[in-house]
Amino acid sequence: MILGVTLINLTFISLIICIISYLLSQYKKNNELINLARWAFYISSGFILIQTVMLMWGILTHQFQWQYVFSYSSRDMSVFYLITTFWGGQEGTFLLWMLLGSIYGVILIRKNEGNENIVMVFMALILAFIAMILIKKSPFSYIWEIRPHQFQVGEIPVDGNGLNPLLQNPWMIIHPPVLFTGYSSTMILFAYGMTALITRDYKTWIKHVFPFSIFVGLSLGTGIILGGYWAYTTLGWGGYWGWDPVENSSFIPWLSSLALIHGLIIQKRHGGLQRTNVFLALFTFILVLYGSFLTRSGVLSDFSVHSFSQSEINDYLAAFLAFFFAVATVFFIFRKPEDKSKQISGSFFTRENFMFFGILTLLLSSILTLFGTSAPLLSSIFMDQATDVSIEYYYLINTPVVLLLGFFIAVSPGLNWMKKNGDLKKIFRIPLLFSFLITILIFFLGIKNIIHLTIFFLFVFAIIVNSVMVISMIRMNDWGFGGFLSHVGIGLMIMGMITSSAYDTSVQTTLPLNSEKKVLDYDMKYTGFRKGPDGKDEAVIEIRGTALKNFVAYPKFYWSEFNQAYMRNPSVHNLWIMDIYIAPIQVILADEQNNGKNIEIQKDGQVYFEDYTIKFIGYEMDGHDSNAGQITISAVLSIIHESQKHELKPSIIIQDDEQKIISAEIPHSSRTISIANINVETNTLTLHITDDEITMAGAGVELLAVEITEKPLINMLWLGTILMITGLIIALIYRTRISRL
Repeated sequence: MILGVTLINLTFISLIICIISYLLSQYKKNNELINLARWAFYISSGFILIQTVMLMWGILTHQFQWQYVFSYSSRDMSVFYLITTFWGGQEGTFLLWMLLGSIYGVILIRKNEGNENIVMVFMALILAFIAMILIKKSPFSYIWEIRPHQFQVGEIPVDGNGLNPLLQNPWMIIHPPVLFTGYSSTMILFAYGMTALITRDYKTWIKHVFPFSIFVGLSLGTGIILGGYWAYTTLGWGGYWGWDPVENSSFIPWLSSLALIHGLIIQKRHGGLQRTNVFLALFTFILVLYGSFLTRSGVLSDFSVHSFSQSEINDYLAAFLAFFFAVATVFFIFRKPEDKSKQISGSFFTRENFMFFGILTLLLSSILTLFGTSAPLLSSIFMDQATDVSIEYYYLINTPVVLLLGFFIAVSPGLNWMKKNGDLKKIFRIPLLFSFLITILIFFLGIKNIIHLTIFFLFVFAIIVNSVMVISMIRMNDWGFGGFLSHVGIGLMIMGMITSSAYDTSVQTTLPLNSEKKVLDYDMKYTGFRKGPDGKDEAVIEIRGTALKNFVAYPKFYWSEFNQAYMRNPSVHNLWIMDIYIAPIQVILADEQNNGKNIEIQKDGQVYFEDYTIKFIGYEMDGHDSNAGQITISAVLSIIHESQKHELKPSIIIQDDEQKIISAEIPHSSRTISIANINVETNTLTLHITDDEITMAGAGVELLAVEITEKPLINMLWLGTILMITGLIIALIYRTRISRL
């Protein structure tokens, strides 16, 4: 669209005029130039707002001649999910970033604080880079310009491709804009950090940046939590965090923003960590740029299910990152001799010291997580093939981090500022006693792992100490308790994560149609399918149990034209002490259960046959008789039946170009399983299962394969997130009021 493309170019020009005018006004002290710079920014913001309205209008009115609208929307989508289309692709998210950035800029101008010239130069410079990206890849490009071989000039498609069904979820209406609010707000930290370096003012800048640092931590944290809850209730794998590179790209700057908040507290109290805080402000933004480069350039397309594929804006993203990284690094190094911040001193047992140790712990976690996230990029540079780290890497590096954080969060609130404390035993005696007693109770409730018990002890201790602080400050009408309330929330979150993931109970089974079956002490009855409120097919499972009221679960299992595959969404039933998590896996129709059947399975994959779960582990080869021309190839299978696991090894003996099939007996039946075919190219195996002389329960009727999981005490996780967010909101309001004094 000519108007849309023109507006993007005019936005870029306006921002350049803004930058030049602010720079000139800084050196010439000319008020007319300042007014010109402000008006240039206002005009660019107006252009950005018009583009936002235009794109949203185009989505809602199905302007499929625009490539972006065609790619991410369709006529059958509701208005709510059409709105989600706005941030469904790269162009939309960059426009959202510009919209939010322009709002921040207008707020900073209206605040009319000192050093507006320098702050706004960097704000406008960042927006100008994003405008360059949108000039290269515009959301208003016509479809025949992008796909000339598919569409003729002027040809308008009847309908669009639609949006991924997994993104057509109420949480995805909220999660991306909240997360992008956090991403984009880091540019404010960068602008103030650079201003502090240029003006050599490392003291007064914290009055302006402190509320924004809390805002960054709040919005990033809230966005991460919303994304985790979406994953938990939508994707069906039973978790809320998978250490995916896209997830890590928000987690890493969130950690650095939390470190900055605590560093600013120390600087405000004592005057220390001046350069450390400037560094954290600068590189929180750089980390956002680096995460955007990793996930949007296609570098991680083979390692992340969320990242974008290879794109024509790779060079722009690399330049975006390199420019601001170079500017920040050069200025930071150049100003090093001028650092006159106070050293943290006094007794070892002071709040400053323990908060500083906590900052170092947060930074350690962010650096090690950054290294793991960057592994594919680093390995592709220094090795022949790009490789990724395993999830176990993240658990390994973050276990000691959690232990240290628990200790620092528990101890630091009870310590005084910059002076020796009195009797530490007296201060912590009662909290330690209660923590010890609760940990003993937890042990008898079933948590035996020594690391988990230690984590529980530390965070119970932290919850008690910080709760006492919250109550005491409320009684004194002191509203500075937000941070302590957030610590209580973090403690509950960590404990909820451990109980719901390390101590969950899960079983995979098949439910025969209209027949009751006992699973995990629940009586379950699969009664068929129905159309859900959103038009998607839902399985209907009636559930009865002694520990809960009868209820009906509706896990979704439907065909998606967009994905050309069956989509699965879990049903989550929340109780006070746990969640019952039901994830559909496969529907096995009655006519697919003829006795004697071939099934195909990939390496490391699994299939379901009647009441059996069959996993293909790999191959074993025995060539000890190779001199006689005989080689034995065995398929290693793991078969689960009624919660019992068995290993089978059906084989093929190859001798003198002849094959001999060696079958394996399936436990608890008269069936046998054998290798029917091996496809080396696709790495798949075809197995043949013979007739069973005994009719198995459920055979000959439709079966629903499901995974049933009990998630104990997961409500502690969700309650903790609410308390953490509430604490940050209170802290934001409190610090904003103080900054105005």
